[in-house]
Amino acid sequence: MFCPHCERSFLIRNGIAHFIDPRKLEGLNRRFARFYEWFSHVDAIFGKVFFLPMGGERKARKVILDRLDLNGGRVLEVSIGSGDNLPCLLESPTVGEVYGLDISAAQLARCRNFVTKRGWSVDLFLGMAEVLPFKTESFDGVFHIGGINFFSEKKKAIDEMIRVARPGSKIVIADESERLAKFIARIGGFSRSYQGRKVDTSVPVHLVPDTMEEIRVDGIWKMHGRYHGYCLEFRKPE
Repeated sequence: MFCPHCERSFLIRNGIAHFIDPRKLEGLNRRFARFYEWFSHVDAIFGKVFFLPMGGERKARKVILDRLDLNGGRVLEVSIGSGDNLPCLLESPTVGEVYGLDISAAQLARCRNFVTKRGWSVDLFLGMAEVLPFKTESFDGVFHIGGINFFSEKKKAIDEMIRVARPGSKIVIADESERLAKFIARIGGFSRSYQGRKVDTSVPVHLVPDTMEEIRVDGIWKMHGRYHGYCLEFRKPE
């Protein structure tokens, strides 16, 4: 695929447009892309087991996806992974075209197999959340579930989600709570970046521009009296 704007060519492999070379990634992005090469084999099972004490995987995902305000519009999932959110997303009559981006080629390959078997039409892209390969104001809804705690540049990722969202649309971001994220970082060896800096696992509401509207943070995934995740949502002004 050739882009006349930047005069670059991009590889399309098995129906997936490649906008990055995984070998050239840096920081936490590089480490997590490698991590998901093997985690993709257990991703589906992990999700079912993780959400079981919280009322099940379907309930855990719907509590986030129901916050999108699509009205039949085009939606982008940043970090689509192997497509675990697609069954809940595509059953909604308010969803139109679906696009998914991920930094892991292994995850996208599994997602491609998943949507092909189900007969779903989902456009997939290999790329970085910090540099989304889409035109400004392209989507009626943008969401991300799981992963932003360990993005190399969270501020850039949020700014990019805002950029590609159309005026008036909702942007929804969810991830593990700070307590759980610190535990995952510790056992996964991600407690520090490649530059030796501490990973910030706080809710990134402070990175949302003040110009956004209806900014809200809720605790989600409650178990034993504690919330094990958060959901940050806001609306891009008209």
